[in-house]
Amino acid sequence: MAFFPLIDLNIAKGFCTIHNFGPNNFEKIKNSKKNVWALYSNGEKWITKDLGEIKVGDSKTYYYNDIIENTVEICPLVLLQFRKTPLNNKINSLPDHEFNYHKVPEWRSTVGILNENTQTSYQGEINPFPPYASLLTFHPFIQYNNISNYLVFISLEKTPKFRYSYIEIYDSKSKIHIDNIKVLSNHVNLIPLDKYNFKKNQLPIFLCRDMAGIPFGFGVSSNLKMLSFEHTHPPGMFAVHGDRFGVQKQIKSDYFDIFKPNE
Repeated sequence: MAFFPLIDLNIAKGFCTIHNFGPNNFEKIKNSKKNVWALYSNGEKWITKDLGEIKVGDSKTYYYNDIIENTVEICPLVLLQFRKTPLNNKINSLPDHEFNYHKVPEWRSTVGILNENTQTSYQGEINPFPPYASLLTFHPFIQYNNISNYLVFISLEKTPKFRYSYIEIYDSKSKIHIDNIKVLSNHVNLIPLDKYNFKKNQLPIFLCRDMAGIPFGFGVSSNLKMLSFEHTHPPGMFAVHGDRFGVQKQIKSDYFDIFKPNE
């Protein structure tokens, strides 16, 4: 069973609604009351917090500020997990899951962000990425007419240690290297995009050679009455049959050879 992410973007607050019922109605999954635990990294250890019990069939919403009171410019990723047994206050690695379930479809939560006017959400979960994996994504979510645009990069690794890497930005047509952006593991990285003045017919590429994560396009209107939050899929998701991960590895390898930073 995956972790449920709880994020914060400073300009929009994060929430996560978890559901204590199965992800489908065709499997016989024995359900039970569960304890909910929150985990986040301080750079050395995973800090844990017991959030209490959730009954069978219930849903419950948690807010980022319930876990971390004073947010900073760089926001640690908070994870929610169903538990049978308690955790120590500080642990060295993310704990294994304790409930049997079927992985397809995944057991998901409602992950969202909100402000005083509106909110947006998606059905999602997150698992730790392998260390020194990679990212390749196209970003078609640039919006115009008084919309501020951002790339949100959510990285999770099993170790609590913070690790820096760089996301490289390119123009997909000209292959011109635009910028390098420093990102941090086990964090919610918020990257402003408007300074690059992307045109409507321009498709930027974002790649990271030694860190994986989930990329999102985040938009907020100038009057704060509109939020949009859309994630892209890894290249392997476009393969219907065969070795999906083999296809993904080859696509990434090809693009990493073609798109290289300025010397």
